Amino acid sequence: MRSALQLLLLLLLGLHTCLSHGNKIEHIQQCGSYCSQGLHCRTRPNLILKPCKNLPEGLQSDVSLNMSVNTVMRCTGRQQCSLFLHVSGSLAMNEHVKGVSICTVAAGTMERCRTHVFHRAARKQLSGQQVEVQDNCFEVAVGQDVHVTLKTVPEFCHLRVSKTYSVPGCSHADLQKNVPECIAGKITYQLNPERKALSISVTDMLENTDYNLRLCHKGYICRGTGSQALLKKEDPQKNATLTYTRPLPCLCIEGWSSVFDAPRVQVCPFKNNMEELWSGVAFDSVKQTLSWEPACQTEVAVTLCQNTEESGCQNLANSTQSVSRGKVSFSTVDPHPRLCMKFSTKMGSWIKCPFAGSDFTAWDIEAAMVNGKTQLVVTSKIRPTLLLSSCRRAGPLACEGNEDILTFNVVKHQSVVPNLTLAMCGENCCIQARRIDVKYAAKVLLCDFNPSGTGGATAPVVSTSHWQTVWIVAPAVGLLTALLVSILMIGTAVTVITAHQRKCGGEVCHVTGSQHNAGSANPCSPQHTLPPIPCYYPAIEDTPNFENSEKTNLLNWVKKDSTI
Repeated sequence: MRSALQLLLLLLLGLHTCLSHGNKIEHIQQCGSYCSQGLHCRTRPNLILKPCKNLPEGLQSDVSLNMSVNTVMRCTGRQQCSLFLHVSGSLAMNEHVKGVSICTVAAGTMERCRTHVFHRAARKQLSGQQVEVQDNCFEVAVGQDVHVTLKTVPEFCHLRVSKTYSVPGCSHADLQKNVPECIAGKITYQLNPERKALSISVTDMLENTDYNLRLCHKGYICRGTGSQALLKKEDPQKNATLTYTRPLPCLCIEGWSSVFDAPRVQVCPFKNNMEELWSGVAFDSVKQTLSWEPACQTEVAVTLCQNTEESGCQNLANSTQSVSRGKVSFSTVDPHPRLCMKFSTKMGSWIKCPFAGSDFTAWDIEAAMVNGKTQLVVTSKIRPTLLLSSCRRAGPLACEGNEDILTFNVVKHQSVVPNLTLAMCGENCCIQARRIDVKYAAKVLLCDFNPSGTGGATAPVVSTSHWQTVWIVAPAVGLLTALLVSILMIGTAVTVITAHQRKCGGEVCHVTGSQHNAGSANPCSPQHTLPPIPCYYPAIEDTPNFENSEKTNLLNWVKKDSTI
């Protein structure tokens, strides 16, 4: 048993070694061409384009061309490597075939061919045998798609083999270390949540060049946040600290060398922090609009739902919107504490309830004692239009046999008693209330009709049968009373002033209290031929107490004038 286990481990180790070797790119010292042992051939560029020839009889089945292609790497120094194609072709030697030609072409380039010609003596000696030709002098670019063709010399029509080969891209580990076009550096970081800062270190970067670092929001492009740093090539330590505002899942550290068209590497520290995305819910109380705009580009379905303690959040009908970049907006929404938004992505679902708090309870319905009877009382901070229905409870929010009872309006900051009796409800009867003046509304199901308060004393409420009349008549009566009092006071004041003018000879006299007490003559009388008329003006100490109304004071003055 133990020996079998050791053998299995050795096999796994050997398999791992083979796979690792297969993933590495072969290094060559210089490019060249090679032929099978015993086959002498010379290589020359193929510059003469000749039309193909017709196949001699039986040649196609005798030659049987085959070809394989892979990538090799030639380096002239550290981080100074370039890529080449290694093409290997095989065929059965035939006296009509003088050699083979290997051609490559890629998008935006001209076709390049290299011809390998066999010696005549070798063709006769190896006739009918399988021979091989290799060539690794076709330089290619990273990630390039190359069309490779192997054909005979001279070229016989319909006797060729072709394939399209994809050169490895910068995701290959060997290329990231050796090819300048793929060296982007390796980024590591340490997170400091208290300071909202990222301490970043860079290794394996392109030598003898400066290095750029920045924070950006990843999407179709990575949009910079303004936090960036430049690491100088002279600095022995490649470290920097960048600060952020929100730990969004699309917030990434981006780094690249300061050379033209340099590759960039991105590391996203908060890529699993999806909870941060759902914090931007906003409600416009004037337009009654509930909206959310994603801070990151993400595929998400947003649905309005009503939260229940028993069965989670139940979706509202026709309330799902899908978005990746734009703003989600729901018009005319009832701001109820149980109305929530459900965000669904490939990674899962999240629920946010923006009105879950006492400050957002726009309206409510409950059972209370009103004039010794159990009644439904509706309180509201807004002006909703409510529909009441009776039903039999079938779930947390589900009712069977709904029957609409009453539709009514509620005045802001008023308590309303709907004009219905609870005696109409039988066993398992519930009252369901919902707003019908909005598009998206939560349902309130009331099945327990026990009053919330005890005794007969409750807050003053208004019945739906007469609350409209009271609300209109009361302000009108108050306004009319104030108008009548104002008219009476103005009339009294005019009467008193007219009486004083008559007694003073048509003038309004001003005499101090000291002059009157000293018995001095009336300053008005010498200016007229009429007999002096005694005028009484109260001294300061005789002034009435103004704690009473102005009307009473004026009447007291008239009374004193009549007694003199």
